[in-house]
Amino acid sequence: MASKILSLLLLLFVFIACNQKNKSDADLVELAKKDSLANCSINPNGQSELAELMRQMQGHINSIRDAAIAGTISGEVPGFLNNIHTAKPTDSTMVDGEFDSRADEYLAAVKDLYHRYPESQKIAFNTVVSKCQSCHEHYCPGPLVVIKKMYIPL
Repeated sequence: MASKILSLLLLLFVFIACNQKNKSDADLVELAKKDSLANCSINPNGQSELAELMRQMQGHINSIRDAAIAGTISGEVPGFLNNIHTAKPTDSTMVDGEFDSRADEYLAAVKDLYHRYPESQKIAFNTVVSKCQSCHEHYCPGPLVVIKKMYIPL
């Protein structure tokens, strides 16, 4: 049953990635939000701004995975990612002085991914995923199982 659901989700992400060309920043935000929230049946810590943003970020990275494999990522970095600095967390004590520097590292990795040559986009994609993993190892380990599955085998 779980493999069927995973297969359906994979097909959904492939479809989304193939249809994301010429979409505006607002369209990408809405698409990522719908996809990630639809696939998240449990929200153990409530729906804070940061939790919602993280789901949008997950939807975004999943929607460009096939393009990274093909080396066809282009365009501009979605602007909604910059909200990582201002989104309110579920528990404000979880965000320490290190959070902003980790967020900056993530944003730099995404920007690098969008500006990479086609042959190195898989490596840059995995760097973005590693930034997610590193942050979640420090702050919120719950999503690590999902994050570790995002890597592209090299």
